[in-house]
Amino acid sequence: MRVCVTGATGFLGGAVVRRLLAEGTPVCALARPSARADELAAAGAEVVRGDLGDAAAIARAVDGADVVYHVAAMVEAPGDLADFLDANRGGTERVFHTALQHDVRHIVYTSSIAVYGLVRDGEVIDESTPYDDRPELRDAYSQSKIQADAFAVSFAHQVAEQSAHKGAEPPGNGCSITILRPGVIYGPGKRLPFGLLGFVAGNTSVIFGNRQNRIPLNYIENLVDAMQVAAKANHDGLRQYIVLDDDELTLEQYHGARKEVQGTRTLFFSGTPVLAAARFAEAVGLVKLGAGDFSVRQVQRALQNRYYSTQRIRQELGWSPRVPLREALRASLNSR
Repeated sequence: MRVCVTGATGFLGGAVVRRLLAEGTPVCALARPSARADELAAAGAEVVRGDLGDAAAIARAVDGADVVYHVAAMVEAPGDLADFLDANRGGTERVFHTALQHDVRHIVYTSSIAVYGLVRDGEVIDESTPYDDRPELRDAYSQSKIQADAFAVSFAHQVAEQSAHKGAEPPGNGCSITILRPGVIYGPGKRLPFGLLGFVAGNTSVIFGNRQNRIPLNYIENLVDAMQVAAKANHDGLRQYIVLDDDELTLEQYHGARKEVQGTRTLFFSGTPVLAAARFAEAVGLVKLGAGDFSVRQVQRALQNRYYSTQRIRQELGWSPRVPLREALRASLNSR
């Protein structure tokens, strides 16, 4: 089996490539020219140098691949909404259409739980939950991921309809799509997350919000496990999965584990003043809607106790996190 990975020099994409190479799987990596791309080539990957705006590079990367892991995305780079939409939605469109043209069997797309909006108290967020109905009030990354995710769903339905119309035999001819929606990803080489709203001062994490609010985390090796399980699943059409290590992990539990492992301390404060500041900033024009993480809607989401259910991926694919929280924290810290 030959595999293509987009975004191969990124944090998650690089981990996927390293895992595949360690298992002896032939890998073609789509990556921007860089020292990291050179390292992947030295490690044994075939590297096509290019980005999501380079149609010819995408075609070379996916040609002959059985599975495409579409991981590449614009996350924190400087840019306006148009830049994010071109990279995240436009790039996803180009990868998917090109993969279909080159007879790729399966696309595993890394989306995000950022696609979901505000929820009512006690509401469970699962794969049937609709996208945020006010994306224009969110930051550029979230807006672009919502559009990219919606495109992936629509694309999968169109491929299935075309396959049925042509009477494809045997079943499964065409391109199946799996969408994974992880939360906050951490692991070796990346600073440990502190929460959804707050900051770090030395050895102290200052968190705004209720300490009993859940925190949606993915240790990178557990997420790569989920991606591989999804890629190997034999199905037609579309599958969608929310992926988190622990649906019930609270901020208090997480920071308690960090204290044990890292010796940090945590201070919790009410998020009400932060929300008031966000409202003021929007009212006087200091923050433009859709321009950053400090919009009122972003702050409201961060202060909610959001319950994401991972029941579907655990039941349908048999996935569960292999690396427990404290072990994951230690591995992340020991890599420095």
